[in-house]
Amino acid sequence: MLLPQLGDADRIVVADGGSTDQTLNVAVRHAVIASGARGRGQQLALGARHCANADWLLFIHADNQLPSAWRRSVNRHILRHPTSVGYFRFRANAKGFWPRFMDFSVAMRCHWWGLPYGDQGLLISKEMYEAVGGYSEQGLFEDVALIDVIKHHFGRTALRPLNGFMRIDVSKHSREGFWSRGWKNLKLLKAYRRGQDLSELIQKYEGGL
Repeated sequence: MLLPQLGDADRIVVADGGSTDQTLNVAVRHAVIASGARGRGQQLALGARHCANADWLLFIHADNQLPSAWRRSVNRHILRHPTSVGYFRFRANAKGFWPRFMDFSVAMRCHWWGLPYGDQGLLISKEMYEAVGGYSEQGLFEDVALIDVIKHHFGRTALRPLNGFMRIDVSKHSREGFWSRGWKNLKLLKAYRRGQDLSELIQKYEGGL
């Protein structure tokens, strides 16, 4: 659970879509709870609306772990690159060849395509976030949609890696097979780029293709 780790944050908002575990019991002690949104795009957009007075927003997925010096990295980025979006480097929280290959693949995706995903954390000024229209409430690839708009308006140079690695929960990849799930996600991204209907892609994503 990320909440105690975020103790240095000025404001923590947990956007919950109906969890049935202990999420809300933990969150109520540390954060503002924004509930009712289904789907990650809607949850992220809802969370941002609860930070109306913030100058900067750091979006984090609930099952990932920030680097220990995350606040230092964030402050450094804000001071040195106030007109850029920051994201942490990817580190799968598992050992072995495939997790390390996944780390490498994500690093290449960010380097060659300029496409960090939301699970790496996204640090963006409130001014820029609002200028690009914020998170789309679509049910899949909401992070890709936001990054695309940012690059369209501000160019690839507006994306900068932060110091430190976000540790990513890859348990789903482990269960399904790293190669199988990675190939599935790549096919979905290519279909999304071709303009395939989003509801069809969501069905394929949830049904395992």
